Amino acid sequence: MIHIFIINPYAGKKNFANDLRSQLDSIEGLNYFVFSTRYAGYETELVKKILHIFEGEKLRFYCCGGSGTMRNMLNGFDDLSKAEIAFYPCGLSNDFLKMFGDQCQRFYNIEELINGDIIKVDYIASNCGVSLNSLSTGLDSNCLEMMDCFRAARIINDGLPYTLATLYSIFVSKTEKYEVTLDDEVYKGGFAEVFIGNGCVFGGKMHFAEHTVVNDGEALFALAGNRKGISLLPTLMAVTGKKHEKVKKLMTCGSCSRIRIKRLDGSLFTINQDGDLQKNVNVCEARIVRQGLNLVVPKGVTVV
Repeated sequence: MIHIFIINPYAGKKNFANDLRSQLDSIEGLNYFVFSTRYAGYETELVKKILHIFEGEKLRFYCCGGSGTMRNMLNGFDDLSKAEIAFYPCGLSNDFLKMFGDQCQRFYNIEELINGDIIKVDYIASNCGVSLNSLSTGLDSNCLEMMDCFRAARIINDGLPYTLATLYSIFVSKTEKYEVTLDDEVYKGGFAEVFIGNGCVFGGKMHFAEHTVVNDGEALFALAGNRKGISLLPTLMAVTGKKHEKVKKLMTCGSCSRIRIKRLDGSLFTINQDGDLQKNVNVCEARIVRQGLNLVVPKGVTVV
């Protein structure tokens, strides 16, 4: 087997890539290659090139980055059912791994992953691409779009652009009206947020439920009503404070296997897939692929 490590050098600590290479060099008999990404989204192109170069070889891929890096890697495969993929987390948010509870700490041990087992988990397939953890639109996608406008604020503090973009999205941005079809149930109206999760944590801090199953063919959904500004703060506080019972009262929640989202006025909108934005979307259609991904986990780790 050939072990393929794809590193996002912009994720995690600055010395992460060098530290990983040192660890891999010390593992006797390991047949491996390390590739670094060049720019956002390059992982997709890189995976395609690697599959072509090593055609016919048995490969195991390692995502060395965060949620966005994993999402972009997944989109490089024509058939995910034939791939083996490990998540070696080093990004700001590695939300999908939180579904493994206390066991998620073991994913930070690269030797445990190299000697790991395969479990089958769900993923989200859509006309906007593949994602592992979530698909959403509304407050979060507005926030990510606005970050570029506040990028200059990094001079003061690295996290300030995100804070300013969040405040703008809460108090200034307009709540749009959508038609959201979840399986055969149709919801119409203004929504501050439309969240579909294979996992139930988003952005590292947004907890839409206490737990969800990642191999049952269904996703969690949460719809926040037509609110913004001060009226939206109780919902945000409940989600970030892990107040799961309150979240159920403040949002429309449930589970589904098929999703369709479109603007009622027919305008284009933006979809957020694991922190990666897909812009100018007319209609987003998605489904949960049950146990469609071969995820590498440390031996003995199971879905909680």
